[in-house]
Amino acid sequence: MMHAIFIAVDLVLVAFLAWFFIQYIRLNHALKEKNAQLESTIMELKAAQVKLMDSGKKGAVAALSAGLLHQISQPITAIHGFVRFMKKEMDINSPFYKPVCVMDEQSFYIKDMLANLMELIRHRKIQKTQTSVNTVIHKSFNLLLDELRIRRIGWDIQLDDRIPLIFGDALHLQQVFMNLVVNAMEALSEMPHGVLRTLLVTSKYDIENNQALIIFKDNGPGIAHEHQAKIFDPFFSTKVQGSGIGLALCHDLINEHGGSITVQSDQEGTVFTIKLPCVSLDTVSPKGELHEAT
Repeated sequence: MMHAIFIAVDLVLVAFLAWFFIQYIRLNHALKEKNAQLESTIMELKAAQVKLMDSGKKGAVAALSAGLLHQISQPITAIHGFVRFMKKEMDINSPFYKPVCVMDEQSFYIKDMLANLMELIRHRKIQKTQTSVNTVIHKSFNLLLDELRIRRIGWDIQLDDRIPLIFGDALHLQQVFMNLVVNAMEALSEMPHGVLRTLLVTSKYDIENNQALIIFKDNGPGIAHEHQAKIFDPFFSTKVQGSGIGLALCHDLINEHGGSITVQSDQEGTVFTIKLPCVSLDTVSPKGELHEAT
């Protein structure tokens, strides 16, 4: 009788242990699922936090930039109006007439450029059309030629005529290209007097990926390795008086064109590379001739 009772107790204990083991496995599995869900939720919250921070930074950048441009545009508008008045009242045979005409043209250019920048800062809706990258590069350089000469910077442009048209906003791209050239000029100006300063801008056609590559290469002092990962962050700048706005806007605008911008730098100089998608592969013939896209 006692033997039967011991066997029954053993069976109950075995059954209990089996039940406990099964429950343990179920609970462990459920716990792993909950941990996975928790980790996923944490990742989503972190991503949302980063987006909110980026959004806040961009909003602050836009507000700050708009305020600065507004303050600058007021005296420029006054100067332009005064110069136009002088030109109107001046005798065309006066030796000062031509210089005043130049002042009128340049003040109008600055006034117009500030208005365009204001639209850019306010993040006006991108107006994409079929655009030639090479044409935009030429326009950007033409506006900065005098400054390049003043700073004694040797420059060269090497453009690939096979690049098809891109679908982009020429004004926004021009501001991006000009910003990169200005940054290169400022970096090169830090070099000792008498040292050769060079800036090379090239465009290439990546036919395999149907992309236009625009490369800005200078032989300046370079960007520290630890700064390169932050170079496109809003408010980050390696310059003493830099605002950290320009490259952040460049990065944002290139992204909105479906492209990318990267930087590589060492003691021998800095290279910025922009990649932009072209309209379509059928804009280039097998012989490499450029055709108007339809």
